[in-house]
Amino acid sequence: MNTYPRAESQLHQMLTGFVENGPFTGLAVGIVKDNQVMFTGEYGKANISAGEPVVSSTLFHQASVSKTFVVTAVMQLVERGLVELNSPVTRYLPYFRLDDERYLQVTVWQLLNHTSGMPDEEDYAWDRPEYDDHSLERYVKSLGHHKLRSEPGIHFAYSNIAYEILGDLIAKVSGLSFEQYMTDNILAPAGMKSSSFLKQEIEANLAAPHVLKNSEGYRGYVSEVFPYNRAHAPSSTLYTNAEDMCRYMLMQLNQGKAQNGYNALQPASYDVMWKPSMATGWGQEHAHVGLGWFMGEYKGTRILSHSGWDTGFLSELILLPDEQLGICVMTNCDHVWLGSVTYPILDLMLGAEINRMKQSMAHFVAEITITSGVEQAKEEYHRIRQLEQDNYYFADFEFLRITDALTWYGHREEALRIITCAAAIFPDNESIAKKLQDLQAEV
Repeated sequence: MNTYPRAESQLHQMLTGFVENGPFTGLAVGIVKDNQVMFTGEYGKANISAGEPVVSSTLFHQASVSKTFVVTAVMQLVERGLVELNSPVTRYLPYFRLDDERYLQVTVWQLLNHTSGMPDEEDYAWDRPEYDDHSLERYVKSLGHHKLRSEPGIHFAYSNIAYEILGDLIAKVSGLSFEQYMTDNILAPAGMKSSSFLKQEIEANLAAPHVLKNSEGYRGYVSEVFPYNRAHAPSSTLYTNAEDMCRYMLMQLNQGKAQNGYNALQPASYDVMWKPSMATGWGQEHAHVGLGWFMGEYKGTRILSHSGWDTGFLSELILLPDEQLGICVMTNCDHVWLGSVTYPILDLMLGAEINRMKQSMAHFVAEITITSGVEQAKEEYHRIRQLEQDNYYFADFEFLRITDALTWYGHREEALRIITCAAAIFPDNESIAKKLQDLQAEV
């Protein structure tokens, strides 16, 4: 039984207004607290073109949140004695090789905590997807031209390629396809019956990805490309909803024990998985990486998390084990700042007085820049600072994300106007000044 009706009502009201009045296309939120589901909510549109709303059955592409499932699967194989964390990857994938003799030193542990020295992927071929059973193995076999970026085990460097290798390892050790192993050993037994890593299984319930364009007005449009390629399933292609993710969060907070009694992992595995193993340099909340999870501190509380970002989708998974609190947020647009949702919810759950979720000043000013010009946008910015400051949050980095999104889809003149306005508002921001200089040279 939900024992948080007032918080649930407050959250629903806040989130409804936030999505109705802001740049988010669609949004789903799940919160667990004290071993029960406290809240799930769905808002906005699953597909703007079709006018379809986000409902409880709508599934969102999770991008890199998928990696927390991969490490859970690897730790299952470790518990069963089928994988040793400190063994070289070539023990399990003899065809794995790089154009760098140090590849023989790369271990399972190093792939899991991003210290293998593996480079990151630069082209996911979302526009050239592969669907067959051999795509993952074929991808791993295609890595032979790569070199390591550093000596294995020395430096932290995030690598999606590392997790594709781990996914293939799971498949070869288990004798199942990667997706089938995840369904049989994590998703289905944990009660995540709507979820899948295989897009073909759940296509009818998928939210559409939305990207920022200016084709017929400043807003999100359905992307022509869906971020799916079976070769990148381990790093990226979990499809799920808030209800299923609540089951997953409860299982993780209970150190492997799902509400239905299924034991995905033993508590001892969490001592390994959730132990800081390397500094990241990513700030206080993500200061260290364990195995597949990032960890740090948020307002004096231990926090574990992973986020995801692919074409048209963003996701965030946050656990506060000492508070028995978990939050998942997912959206089907990629040009927003997901922290504008997650941080107010975190603060509310930690006892802060939160009455509203603030809107993005950057998106508000950017839209005015497009529709009415730079001077009008600057006037609106100063008016907001004087009269409506409490209704907006001010994040200068969002201007860079907006500019990059519009530039990517060919709206360079609009992007130039926006970054020109941003440079006037934030004259001391070196990143904005550099972006302005670059765009001026291009347009």
